[in-house]
Amino acid sequence: MAEKKKTKAAKKTTTRKKKPAKKAEVAEVRKEEVAPEVAAPAAAAPEEVKPVKKAAPKPKKEKPQGPGYYGTGRRKEAVAKVWIYPGSGNIFLNGRAHSEYLCGRKLLEFQVTRPLMVTNTIKSYDVHAEIYGGGVPGQAGAVSMGIARALLGVSPDFRIKLKREGLLRRDPRMKERKKYGLKRARRAFQYTKR
Repeated sequence: MAEKKKTKAAKKTTTRKKKPAKKAEVAEVRKEEVAPEVAAPAAAAPEEVKPVKKAAPKPKKEKPQGPGYYGTGRRKEAVAKVWIYPGSGNIFLNGRAHSEYLCGRKLLEFQVTRPLMVTNTIKSYDVHAEIYGGGVPGQAGAVSMGIARALLGVSPDFRIKLKREGLLRRDPRMKERKKYGLKRARRAFQYTKR
């Protein structure tokens, strides 16, 4: 018993915490530690900061002045305002060439030029389109519809060819809304029996 009491007393003496130093003493020690570090950067010569030059934005292609024809196209969430002018067959989407804007996706490029190919006017008109909303495939569909509607202003005789190809019909397919209790519109969570 006596041995146990001695070991407990020995443990108590070894585990005692030291008394904290007074606040004034701690503050002085901190000042001494911090002061040389703060003074060092001030003594060093400051490096000259060069201004970063931003890349100048590419100028947008201006729409040509003169008689033009207008059409609005929509697909999914995308809306395209399209103007066609007599020209050499250039197509500009938001001020950029259509192949650049569509990231070289040949199917989308074909979809955009299809109304012009159906009416054999591909080299006769320049197209300028302002597009917003949606993604790139939806925007391509919207531009196609806008070009088809603008071509009706050029000649009402184009209606039969464009309608036969389905280029004047607004594609009604939209993304279905998500339902509660499901992952997406119809995708359910995995069923577990046990």
